[in-house]
Amino acid sequence: MIFRIIEFPIFFPTGGDGKALPCCPDILGDDPSLMHPECAPIAIPANDPFYASFNQTCMEFARSVADSRCELGPRMQINEKTSYLDGSVIYGTDKAQSDSLRMFEGGMLNYQISESEELLPANPSMAEECNKEGMASEGRFCFKSGDMRVNVQPLLTALHILWSRRHNHIAKDLADLNPSWEDERIFQEARRIVAAELQHVIYAEYVSSVLGPIFTKQFNLRPLKGEKRTSLYNEGINAAISAPFSGAAFRFGHSQIPGSIQEMDANGDASSQSMSSAFMNPFALYSKGTLANLLRGELAQSATRVDSFFSPQVAGRLFRGGMPFGLDLVALNVQRGRDHGLPPYTAMRAVCNLPLVTSFAELLPDIEGRVAEQLERLYSHVDDVDLFIGGLAEKPVPGGLVGPTFACILADQFLRLKVGDRYWYETSDPETRFETAQLMEIRNSSLGRILCDVIPELKEVQMNPLRKMSEMNPLMPCSSFKRVSFHPWKEV
Repeated sequence: MIFRIIEFPIFFPTGGDGKALPCCPDILGDDPSLMHPECAPIAIPANDPFYASFNQTCMEFARSVADSRCELGPRMQINEKTSYLDGSVIYGTDKAQSDSLRMFEGGMLNYQISESEELLPANPSMAEECNKEGMASEGRFCFKSGDMRVNVQPLLTALHILWSRRHNHIAKDLADLNPSWEDERIFQEARRIVAAELQHVIYAEYVSSVLGPIFTKQFNLRPLKGEKRTSLYNEGINAAISAPFSGAAFRFGHSQIPGSIQEMDANGDASSQSMSSAFMNPFALYSKGTLANLLRGELAQSATRVDSFFSPQVAGRLFRGGMPFGLDLVALNVQRGRDHGLPPYTAMRAVCNLPLVTSFAELLPDIEGRVAEQLERLYSHVDDVDLFIGGLAEKPVPGGLVGPTFACILADQFLRLKVGDRYWYETSDPETRFETAQLMEIRNSSLGRILCDVIPELKEVQMNPLRKMSEMNPLMPCSSFKRVSFHPWKEV
């Protein structure tokens, strides 16, 4: 199953040198007066089963930057990215960033060629913390895309390469069909198609896998079929990302992260590396065949269950670099939820119309008995349970990955992203809609087809790439997937 590490688009305060604020006492010389007011470091107990052996007593943590308007009320964070599913992770969120990623020729996104493979453009600045002098001397730099997190781990980088290639394939087809079109028109139409395909794949393949059939149907999240269009757009619906979604529910994927990244060659021979050694280390993608091997291995590898268990590779070794220890992603998520003022788990249950809970015993049957007992040992009262922790502890909804509280939060967000988007790809609005023939071709798109088109070395992909291969989800030759024809975009 293809996954990504999710770190949310929130601004963080920095020091005068542009680097992260130091917040831990030992860094500050044990002088509390030197601590920045935006610091909220995480204290590590002296008997911590992991960090104690490294004599670590503190984990760095800076609060998210808040809205600077002086108003009474809850602190509100500033989002760095757009909430819409508009492909901005590929193209950037402002014109300057978008322009820096373009070739301005044939509507293409910029790229580099390494060992005959098309990769993302390089980011050669040594101010980029990801870059390493040894790699730079070999001409291997970290990559540049529409999202600064592109280099967090190689599989995330691979997905950026996938969609960048997809854009360029579409741009070439549009240019061939319409020789009179200039660069700007080709670029904008290719971007429009990519955003539509992204929306279609997310709602046809991803959302239903996470939420299961009941929530997907209840919230009307399945794509339409044939020539059908939607008129659900409502300008009064706010499509912005909710705090419970960004701070807790959509971080469910952190629980799915396995301990290693698997590669598989065309013969089926597999190898792997620890997840923590892959963080901020995308340089292997410069070698021929690595991209295909990574995706082939990822398609064959299972993500772990969504639950309250985490791989030590992220719960203690996150972004460790050359050190034997790193950050604890679970602790960071809990602290970030508190930083953002998220409601407690029991309060969010009430918002989602789940049964009222006043004791740990009443968490049953949504949470297993032994897990409820562990929560009772950790928290003084059931109302103290953090949303991230409580949501992960729930049993999954039928056919889905997450429990009812997270399913409620996720379904609400994905519905608002659809209904609150004037440019939603299925819209009936005559000013923004696709032509009928174009819309029907977009509905032929699938993650399997896109993988086959831009990574031809794969040759075969399972029917649903987001689920592991099985009798119900077999490997299929690339020729079995419907192709998207761009002839409906040809001007007569």
